[in-house]
Amino acid sequence: MSDNKIDFQRRFEPGDEEAVRFFVQHGYALYKNSYDSNLVQASGDYLLTAYNKLLDLHKRGEFALDVNGWAFAIMESFQLTEMYHSFVTAKNVIRIMQQFLGPDVALLGFDALWINVPNDKDPVLLKGLHTDAWTGTSINTIFAKTFFTDVDSYNGMSVCPSSHLQGMIPVRNRSIDESAHIEFESVNLDTAKAGDLLIWHPLLIHSTTGHSNKNIRVSITSRFTSTETPFSSQERGLGYRPLSIGPMNQIRRLIGNDYLTPLRTYGGFVGVDRRLADLYGHSNYKVDVDYRKYL
Repeated sequence: MSDNKIDFQRRFEPGDEEAVRFFVQHGYALYKNSYDSNLVQASGDYLLTAYNKLLDLHKRGEFALDVNGWAFAIMESFQLTEMYHSFVTAKNVIRIMQQFLGPDVALLGFDALWINVPNDKDPVLLKGLHTDAWTGTSINTIFAKTFFTDVDSYNGMSVCPSSHLQGMIPVRNRSIDESAHIEFESVNLDTAKAGDLLIWHPLLIHSTTGHSNKNIRVSITSRFTSTETPFSSQERGLGYRPLSIGPMNQIRRLIGNDYLTPLRTYGGFVGVDRRLADLYGHSNYKVDVDYRKYL
């Protein structure tokens, strides 16, 4: 099939094996139906309400306009909610990541909230063509952007299909070095809807399409990796949260330690710490009552 017949804006269903092939060939994949629609709606309302509250205080003279700074504060608040827990443990998203990373999946620390408002000139929120590997991200890591608002033709994300297959592209001052003399077709993913998940390889050239003259775009960028592959120095500093543990590591955990000390549980209970019962799903430790809902 020639490139002019490829639907570069295609939205895949979670679990679609064709999405893996598309990702390998083109460096990204856009998924729909990855989250519960009620969770997307509630999370989007929370994030926009917090933004509007800070915007109102700005208009009253409490502080200067700093949408990027506000996003940091809003994200820290959101991470304390049950909605955020549901967001990062969404089963469909974990299954998607397992297709690419294997059974041992972790979420790197410090998700980024992006609030792209009309006519904003902040260079942090208006990025030209670049790759993410230059930021210190490992090539073992997958980027994932969740949209909480629909995008339009002006505020989506643009990607350069297959550019990741050229390896590390030279970067100067946060953008592609012009001396590289390279050109790639850029595709505006303006089909993305609220609740869609866009994943991409850290070597993929991409950009913020721009800012709409009327619509706000709200999204969260997360980074996923396998605990079984090397971390960059930056990623070690960020820390990580395990989301799924593969069967081989579950066996090691049941034995008790990496030294495989013999007979540690012989004649006793073989299981993991009760706090880890959700993560180590193949253990025989059962929690009859979830006391968290009473708190």
